[in-house]
Amino acid sequence: MSPRVVLPGEDRHQIENTQTGHYQSIGYIEAGESIATGVVIGENTILTNKHVADLSNGNLSFAPAAENDSQFPYGTFSEKDTQAYPGDADLVLVHLNKNDDGQSVGEVVEPATIQDASTVSKDNPITVTGYPGDKPLATMWESSGEIINGNSETLTYNASTYGGNSGSPVFNSNNELIGLHYGGVEGESNSAVPLTGDILQFINNNNS
Repeated sequence: MSPRVVLPGEDRHQIENTQTGHYQSIGYIEAGESIATGVVIGENTILTNKHVADLSNGNLSFAPAAENDSQFPYGTFSEKDTQAYPGDADLVLVHLNKNDDGQSVGEVVEPATIQDASTVSKDNPITVTGYPGDKPLATMWESSGEIINGNSETLTYNASTYGGNSGSPVFNSNNELIGLHYGGVEGESNSAVPLTGDILQFINNNNS
């Protein structure tokens, strides 16, 4: 499983107006020496991958709707604590501290709307949006594709990603959050943790 799978015919395009619609919930993560992506789902909570949080040593920073490495329209938020999914799924909830003005991340941006991933079917259109490492630092890019296969453990799709896309949200055609990207198979597909079943219950129980 590779964190960087750009597929043939890839169509990634930059999101320049990051403060509109569901894009404002997506943020740029710095975790130690690594970069990644996360998505706001609650007043103080983001989702990203376990392997991202593991690199931060408790010092993860999150910049919602970052436009580039010098423009963070909603500022940055620091890690307070994490709650990793107890199963194999590469998913962790990161609770963030309030900013210097006493605001929670879910007060300055609108959290993503979660939809149970059991509602998606083969060939349904999806998008994967985040901060890939092969593009200018802290710029947001989106790739479109379709569901190849899905079950309670993995969603696979033909949208392209790169290192830095770890933790990127996967949205359905209604811009509802259905999965969390974590990796792929070179030349074949990319994969996400589906937000359904026990995983969705874990999120609901720990989202604050």
